[in-house]
Amino acid sequence: MPRHPDTAVTPNLLLQDARRRLPSPLRPGKCMSRSEFVTAVNARLHADGVLDADIDYDYVVKLEAGKHRWPRDDRRRSAIRAVLRVRDDAEIGFHRERRSRADEEVPVSGSMNLSPVGEARRGDPRIPEVLTGEITRLDGGEYDDWNSFSVVTSMLAQQRQAVAPAALLSLVEAHRDCLLTLFRKAEGDPAGADIGAMLGEASIVASRLWSAQGNRSMALAHCAYARTLVERLGNIRLGATARIFESNLHSGASTMIHADGNIMTGLRLLDEAAAAADHLSWPAQARIAAEQAQTYAALNMRAETDAALDRARQAAAGITSSNRTGLFSDWNPSRLDVYEGTCRILLKEPTDAIVHLERASTVLDQDPENKNVALAAHVDLASAYALTGHLDMACTTLGNAYEQLKRIGNLRGISRAWRAREGMSPWNAERAVQELDERMAAA
Repeated sequence: MPRHPDTAVTPNLLLQDARRRLPSPLRPGKCMSRSEFVTAVNARLHADGVLDADIDYDYVVKLEAGKHRWPRDDRRRSAIRAVLRVRDDAEIGFHRERRSRADEEVPVSGSMNLSPVGEARRGDPRIPEVLTGEITRLDGGEYDDWNSFSVVTSMLAQQRQAVAPAALLSLVEAHRDCLLTLFRKAEGDPAGADIGAMLGEASIVASRLWSAQGNRSMALAHCAYARTLVERLGNIRLGATARIFESNLHSGASTMIHADGNIMTGLRLLDEAAAAADHLSWPAQARIAAEQAQTYAALNMRAETDAALDRARQAAAGITSSNRTGLFSDWNPSRLDVYEGTCRILLKEPTDAIVHLERASTVLDQDPENKNVALAAHVDLASAYALTGHLDMACTTLGNAYEQLKRIGNLRGISRAWRAREGMSPWNAERAVQELDERMAAA
C-alpha cells in the first residue's frame, strides 16, 4: 500500500538518539544496538504478560527510518517508552500522521538480525564480556535502569546452546546473584515482580548449565527454586516454563541420558505445564508436546506419542522469529525433527528415526546457535544406524559427536553418548565397536 502523498518520510532522529544514549548491556563503552533494543523491548513486553506484540529488527529499522511514526499497539509503545526511559511519545518522535488507514502500520515480518550492518560487535558476540547496567534506584520509578538486566537475562538464556557450559555458567551465576540481591532490596517496590521474574528465568538458565556440567542436584535445585519463586509471584508463564525444564531433568530426557530417569514425575510436571498453555508462547507449547511425546515413547505408548507429536507440529507451525527468544531461542522445525527421531528410536522404528535425524543434523550443523542440539541429534543418529545394521556408520558418527562433546565439556551430552554406546553392547565383539571404545577412551 503506497504512503499518503502528503506524508514525508524523514528519519526519526529522536528515536535513534534515545536508543544510542543507552549503554550496550554486553559491549562496554558502546551504545545499545538495534538487536539489543529488540531484545529489551520484547523482554519488557513478556515481563508485563504481553506475548503477542513482539517486535523484530526490521521493525526497528522502519521506526528509525521514519517509515512508521505511530505504533498502533499501545502496549508496544509503552514497552518502547519504558526501555528508552521517556515519559511520552513525543520525546521519541512518535505521532499520528495523515495517511491511508491501511498504511498506519505494516505488519512485522522477517527475521531478527543479530549482527546488523553498521553495528558490528567486537570479539565473539555470543560470549558477554561484562554484565553492565545497574539499578540506580528502587523507588517505584517506571523507567529505572533494571531494564538492562532484562536484556542480559534474555541474551544469556539464548546462548546456552551455543557457548561451552563452563564458559557461560560463571556469567549466569554472577548475573543471578545480582538479581537476587536486587530482588531482596525491592521488597514492596513495583519493580520487584519484574526483577523476580528475571531471577526465575536466570535460575532456569543456570539449571540447564549445571545439568550440562553433570551436576544434576544443582540443576534440580535451581529449577525448583525458580518454580517456587514464580509461584509466589503469581507468574503463571514462568512457572510453567520452570516445570518444562524440571521435567526434563527428572525424566533423564526420557531415559536417553540417565538410565534411572523418573519418567512419571517428568510426565506429571509436563501435564502441569500444559495446563497453562494459554499463557505460553508457541515455542514453549511445542516443547511441552515434544517432551510429552518422548515420554510416551519411552513407555511404548504409540498412539499417545503420535498424538503429542501432532500437537507439537501444530504449535511449531506458529513459531516466528519474534518469539524465538530467551529460553526458547533454539526452537525451530529442525528441533522437532530431533524429538521425533528420538521417539522413533524408543518405539523401535530406527529407519524412520534416521529420516528425521539426518534431516535435523543437516540443518543444525549449519546453525552455531544450536551446537548442543546438533550433537544430541548425531548421538541419536548413531543409535539409529546401529539398530539398522549400519555399524560402521554408527561408530563413526558416535565417535565424532563424543569427541566434540568432550571438547566443549558438555557432560549431559557425554552421558547421552554413553547411553548410546550401551545400546551397541550386542556388537561388542565387532571390530568397529572396539575401535569406537579406543577412540572414546582416548578422548
